[in-house]
Amino acid sequence: HPITQIQSEIEELFISLGFAVLDGPEAETEYYNFDALNIPADHPARDMQDTFWLEGGYLLRTHTSAMIPPELRSMAAADAAARPSDVLLACPGLVYRRDAI
Repeated sequence: HPITQIQSEIEELFISLGFAVLDGPEAETEYYNFDALNIPADHPARDMQDTFWLEGGYLLRTHTSAMIPPELRSMAAADAAARPSDVLLACPGLVYRRDAI
């Protein structure tokens, strides 16, 4: 598909510039989608009418910034000591919002 081809070309550009391209889960926890990004509990983005909430405290990610927390996950992993402290990240992907059309 043309959109997939364009996305691949853009990802390759970012990789050539030294970025890591992240792919994260589309169903995310509230912690990684909001709390880890310092989005307060009373922020309108957390409202039922703005977010697709799923069972068990999961939701469909509302922005690709939610993919950056995998960096937090990987930094907590055993191989974190081998990772550089400065990380360049590109996070293309789908997001889900209940926006009025």
